[in-house]
Amino acid sequence: MDTCQYLKLSQAGARKILDEALGHAHRLGVHVTVAVVDDAGHLLNFARMDGVELYTIPISQAKARGAALTRFPTGKKSPTGNERTDHHALAITLAAGTDSFVSIPGGMPIFSNKQLVGAIGVSGAGPKDTEIAGLCVASFQG
Repeated sequence: MDTCQYLKLSQAGARKILDEALGHAHRLGVHVTVAVVDDAGHLLNFARMDGVELYTIPISQAKARGAALTRFPTGKKSPTGNERTDHHALAITLAAGTDSFVSIPGGMPIFSNKQLVGAIGVSGAGPKDTEIAGLCVASFQG
């Protein structure tokens, strides 16, 4: 008998992550767009704060989708802090799809019991995007 259970991010869980991201942005005094996706990169929840540029909409969704499909944070550096090489980026892109490698930081995978359940993408606050996404992921996993 197979005892392996497949974990799934619920709509309520996605909403909690989204609300937390918006709260962090508010406390930091920035305005962002936030996308939360499932483990396959499909949109579960989304919000754009007042005053955020429209181009942040597809960027936040791409960041979330990219983090879910590659299982790594988005950006030019690998999770170990090393600069990603063209070879590494190409391998990830070929494995996960051409729209999965996002070199802009702010997308983070979300794990539960070491299993990917989804990802978050934050756009609109530059370097604070990664900070906001990281705080949400840490609180979800911690």
